[in-house]
Formats: sequence, C-alpha cells, structure tokens
Amino acid sequence: MDVERGDVWEALRPLCARVMSVPLEAVGPRARLVADLGADSLDITELEAASEEMFGVSLKRADKSGVSTVGDVADLIVRLRAHGAPSPLAR
Repeated sequence: MDVERGDVWEALRPLCARVMSVPLEAVGPRARLVADLGADSLDITELEAASEEMFGVSLKRADKSGVSTVGDVADLIVRLRAHGAPSPLAR
C-alpha cells in the first residue's frame, strides 16, 4: 500500500464505521458498502459529503461505476487527489 493510499485508508476507515454505524473491525478494504456494511442511499450520500470535506475532492461528478467496496472508495479518492491540487487530510 503506497503512502497516499495508506493515509486515505487510515482516515476513511473510521469515517465509514461512523457513517454506517458498524464496528471499526467490520470495515476492511474488501467490505462491500451495501452487502456487508448495510449502507443505504442516505449513508452513501453522507459518506460522499464527508469524504469530499475530509479529502478535498469532489465525488459528485466522479465516475463511481465499479465502486462497491471500501477499498474501491479509497482508490477513487486517491485517483481524484492525484488529478487535483493536493490538500492535507483533515485530522
């Protein structure tokens, strides 16, 4: 895992746990947002908004096809950050 993805992962994991009201231990890179973590459309919208604020990227116009796991979300954020101005993670 590269440094950027590692940083994103460390911040995204507890965010997912909080938004989806699941234990942190349930949030792994292969955890499916809907099937495994029970996310509904409101959870997904809240996760998008919180991720945008935390990581300084816009997920609204991003191609989210194929994004179904927490790892996919981390990868998407890393890709978006690589194409935009880098912004420090909010801690």
